[in-house]
Amino acid sequence: MWAPLCLLLLVAHAVDMLALNRRKKQVGSGLGGNCTGCIICSEENGCSTCQQRLFLFIRREGIRQYGKCVHDCPPGYFGIRGQEVNRCKKCGATCESCFSQDFCIRCKRRFYLYKGKCLPTCPPGTLAHQNTQECQERSSQKKGRKDRRPHKDRKPGRRLDARPRPPTRQP
Repeated sequence: MWAPLCLLLLVAHAVDMLALNRRKKQVGSGLGGNCTGCIICSEENGCSTCQQRLFLFIRREGIRQYGKCVHDCPPGYFGIRGQEVNRCKKCGATCESCFSQDFCIRCKRRFYLYKGKCLPTCPPGTLAHQNTQECQERSSQKKGRKDRRPHKDRKPGRRLDARPRPPTRQP
C-alpha cells in the first residue's frame, strides 16, 4: 500500500526537477547570454517570455526577430506594462525618446519639441531653439517702464509709461 504512494511521490518529484532543470537551461543558455531574465527562451528567437518586472524588447533583423528581457527599454522605445507581458514599443517616427506613443521628450533631427509633440516648425507665438530642438513661448515683455503694482491696484486710465496723454477730440 505504501509502495504505490511512494512511487507516485518519486515520479512527481522527478517531473518537478526536470522542469526546474529545463527552466535553468532556458534562462542561462544560448545567444551569448541573451536569455538572461527569460522564463521561455529559444536559440532561434531569444526570449519570448520575461520575468515579472522586465520588459520584452523585440529586435528585428530582416524577417527574423529576437527577444531580449531588459530592465529599461532602449532609446526610441517606451515600456508598456500589461497583465500578461511587459513590452517595449517603438516611439513615433519623429520622436527620438518618449514616455508613450503620444508624448515625446526628445525629437529627431530637423524636428522641434512642443508640448510633447515633434513638429517640423514651431507654431506661431513660439521660437525655435536650435541647441535644444525645442519651441519656447515668446516673451510677452512690453517696451518701456513696467508698473510693478498688481493690475487690480492700478489707477484706471493711467498708462504704464506715465507720460501725459494727448487730448482726444470728440465729434
